[in-house]
Amino acid sequence: MTNHLADQTWPEVAEAVADGARTVILPLGATEQHGPHLPMGTDTVRAQALAERLAAHLTDAIIAPALPIGCSDEHIGFAGLLSLEHETLASVIVDCARRMSGWGVRRLVLLSAHGGNVRAIESACARLGDELPELEVRPLGCSTAASAALIAIARADGISPEALGLHAGEGETSEMLCLRPDLVRRERIVAGYVGPADDLMSRLIDAGLRPITPTGTLGDARYADGSRGERYLAQEIADYRRCLAHSASSAAAKDRDPPMSGATA
Repeated sequence: MTNHLADQTWPEVAEAVADGARTVILPLGATEQHGPHLPMGTDTVRAQALAERLAAHLTDAIIAPALPIGCSDEHIGFAGLLSLEHETLASVIVDCARRMSGWGVRRLVLLSAHGGNVRAIESACARLGDELPELEVRPLGCSTAASAALIAIARADGISPEALGLHAGEGETSEMLCLRPDLVRRERIVAGYVGPADDLMSRLIDAGLRPITPTGTLGDARYADGSRGERYLAQEIADYRRCLAHSASSAAAKDRDPPMSGATA
């Protein structure tokens, strides 16, 4: 039986939950520019693919439909943008979690392929911690530039961190060449911003991408390669599995050894 929620009937969902499927992976994407060579839905494609790959390693996972619109106001000025306010996305996540909890879900994995969703996810986690303490919520992020392991993979192939990039660079483009090569416009690839990254994030928050990179690309996708993209994806899944395993062991330790309260010196 499929583990995609949208493909199941309600009795199939109820049966799966009764049989122990108590984890839901909610992929969080975005609809925003990814340079002249990648589609607007790049982050949603990646989030969905990563969710499917992660679920293959879990015995109790149902994959929810990906949310295709995130928090992307840093891309204002580029055509095609769809974006939500942070608290709007947080409320959508909370509303979905409430309903999931109602039909038996006990762990919600928020798998985001867009860095701009982080603030909304943090807000949702805080709200759910207060409202649904019985629901374990685990956020996972997957920026292609966030992990030292991904940078190591790139460097081993002669790709600099600047070329790997933060947005639509070698990293994301390599992953898309692996996942959906039919959507990559290779003939339109041009080098993007590969300058200093020291204050880049603060500049993005203050001014958005357009003044920094007229093409919308942070990185150099000319070096993208689908086989390297597969290695990036495999590394991200390995990181997610370690994170979930650590969370589970920490929770088990907490259950075995509850913190002392009211102690005096």
